[in-house]
Amino acid sequence: MLLLLIAAIVTLLLWVGLTVFNNGMDAGNHVAGIASAIFAATALYLQVRSSQSQSQSQSQTRPDATDTDIRVESTARVLALRVQEISQQEERNWRIGDPWALRVRWRTASDDVVDHWENIQAFTADGGDRPLPLTGDLPGVHSLYQSVPTGRLVIIGRAGAGKTVLAHRLILECFNHPGDSLRVPVLFSLGSWDPSRTGLHDWLADRLIGDYAFLEGVDSTGTPLARVLLESGRILPVLDGFDEIQQHHHGAAISELSRFDGPLILTTRPDEYAAAVSATRALSRAAAIELEDLALDDVQRYLQAVSGKTRTAQWESVFSHVRTRPDDVVSRNLAAALSTPLLVMLTRTIYNETPHQNPTDLLDGGRFPTQDALEEHLFSAYLTALYDPRRTVRSGAGKATWTDHQARHWLGHLADHLARLNTQDLTWWRLDATLRRRTRVLVTGLVAMLVGGIVGVLSYVVANQLSGAPVGGAQFREGLLEMGTGLVAGLAAGLLNETRTRRGGTGRNPERLRLGPSRHPLPARSRVLRGIGVELVIGLSAALLFSLASWLIWGVADDDPSNSSARNFVWAFAPWLHITGTAIYVAAGLILGFLVGISYAFVNAVVYVFSGPNDRNSAVSPWDLLSMDRGVTLFRVGMVGFAVLLMNFVLVGNQYGDFPSAAFLRQGLLYGLLYGSFAALTRLVLSAWGGWLLFARLWLPLCGRLPWRPKLFLDDAYDRGVLRQSGAVYQFRHVRLRDHLVDQHRTEGRGVPEEPAAPRTANDHVAEQEAPEQV
Repeated sequence: MLLLLIAAIVTLLLWVGLTVFNNGMDAGNHVAGIASAIFAATALYLQVRSSQSQSQSQSQTRPDATDTDIRVESTARVLALRVQEISQQEERNWRIGDPWALRVRWRTASDDVVDHWENIQAFTADGGDRPLPLTGDLPGVHSLYQSVPTGRLVIIGRAGAGKTVLAHRLILECFNHPGDSLRVPVLFSLGSWDPSRTGLHDWLADRLIGDYAFLEGVDSTGTPLARVLLESGRILPVLDGFDEIQQHHHGAAISELSRFDGPLILTTRPDEYAAAVSATRALSRAAAIELEDLALDDVQRYLQAVSGKTRTAQWESVFSHVRTRPDDVVSRNLAAALSTPLLVMLTRTIYNETPHQNPTDLLDGGRFPTQDALEEHLFSAYLTALYDPRRTVRSGAGKATWTDHQARHWLGHLADHLARLNTQDLTWWRLDATLRRRTRVLVTGLVAMLVGGIVGVLSYVVANQLSGAPVGGAQFREGLLEMGTGLVAGLAAGLLNETRTRRGGTGRNPERLRLGPSRHPLPARSRVLRGIGVELVIGLSAALLFSLASWLIWGVADDDPSNSSARNFVWAFAPWLHITGTAIYVAAGLILGFLVGISYAFVNAVVYVFSGPNDRNSAVSPWDLLSMDRGVTLFRVGMVGFAVLLMNFVLVGNQYGDFPSAAFLRQGLLYGLLYGSFAALTRLVLSAWGGWLLFARLWLPLCGRLPWRPKLFLDDAYDRGVLRQSGAVYQFRHVRLRDHLVDQHRTEGRGVPEEPAAPRTANDHVAEQEAPEQV
């Protein structure tokens, strides 16, 4: 079907050429003969392919099945290596491998959040009648998991308790035990899952393909390798952040997780999970453990072990105060704050790695009258320490020049953006969502207006120069009038993007294809035809909005309903259509819309045929996606622009004279450049990379909401530990850090502070108390 559609489009292009060069005479006979040859060749090719497929299916034997098993096994091994690298990097970021690591303890969860089945049958997997252990610590969590006969475990802990770190530790322990090699543990962040729209199995497959490009390859039956691994039980889903799913979807999520037939590991906060369980039921056939608060002695031992002599004495003074005066408000606040691994790690970074900070400042009850005030101070001081100019970061971000106050402002904007979208995933192709809908549409229109004016002037000048016609002020005036058509084109593209988003989609999504000869089978025909149909509708809609508006505007400006340029354009494509008045402009819009739409569809078909999944055997980073999308987008833009330019050059030029007369060259080039540029510009704006250029690289930096080099800034934030990478997206290191930035951003306003905030000390607090209050 796909090849037949391409053959039909090629026949249409041949008709265009024959109509021109034969002046419309006997074009039908020529096309009929050529079309017959094209369709006969296509049918023969399809018949040969069908015979080969039948022959291969009939001759399929056990060795073929063995080859498939070998490929699946090798794919699982490559996936295991990539997953292991990610978890090792996370452990390095959180310093879990330090000789003096924090001791994180857990206990068996209460019966009200555990499936009743577990109370009866949750015994050791080796067949004994010994029940699961009631308590343990971080090194013993793998032994606990091995004792769960169903392989289904829920890890419960409050914010900052170390659930994600424990999940990574469990993943690495699975790789260290040969008996666990059958399943590859893969971490999935649940924040982007909507169980009311997508089943767990389908969502897992999509995330696997999105994060590991080589899993988009297919086996001998055409099934993506991601689905093959899931269906064959080679994936152990480690589902992180049940509490990050939207609250009204918790019940559906529990039901979907219970229906999932196989081992899994789930992390969640206690309150959200308890509420979901009380409304429905606990996760079926799953054991559950709950992470305990850190012991004060363990915290002191850890902070002193990683400190120098001077700092060790200061810590001794701090913890001595907490022990000797336990009922003091300051002691209670500090003991409560240091009961979670997250805040202990922040404290270590602030006071053990920043020379000018003194941990005894934490005992200042005037600065920190409440636990919330103390914790907010730790998050703020943590960011100050990370962006200290004396701090060494990896060479990848060595050119970063921004200050602490700039980083806070930009990170606050990004955090606020994620909070409004109710997601944890920071994606480069959705940064435009930080703006309002009408702002996005207007910005697209204004930029297109500017580009339209430049393209208009250049088109008139180039057309006159190449045709030998004189270049004067009239050409510049007419070229600048194209700013209006550019504005309409931009508004049309912006409205189309908003329509795609409003219908429940995510707007622009990046391309994940690799251009070049594809060794993989073509995607499913339904997917290909659906993609071609979408491109046809998009191109047709954009061109209709643009051309109808622009032709009508030009018609009013010319005050001549029988304008010869509009008539000649219509007759170039439909010489049998004899209409006058305003209808000529409407017909011109319809024709241009069809021309651009069919070009979009044709190029989309070519992309599907001459491309395939990116088979790099590594995890896909956000910038890998940017590179892939840029390559495919430039290919689409170039082909669409050239196709529309060529057809307008030939057909419209033929209405003004014979090739290669000056009139033919001038009018053909003029219409070809104008409408080819419009088609290319619209296709660029409709792409993910185009949105990145327009908003993340232009408008948001111009408004001060992002730096002029956003990629470098995000990489630098990842290197400093503010962000973490989850597959092909960035996330804030912890949701509490994101929320802190959101509160700070909304409180301080949208402007960048003139000076960075200096490190605060106890003396600063005294000075503030003595200074008059400022409103």
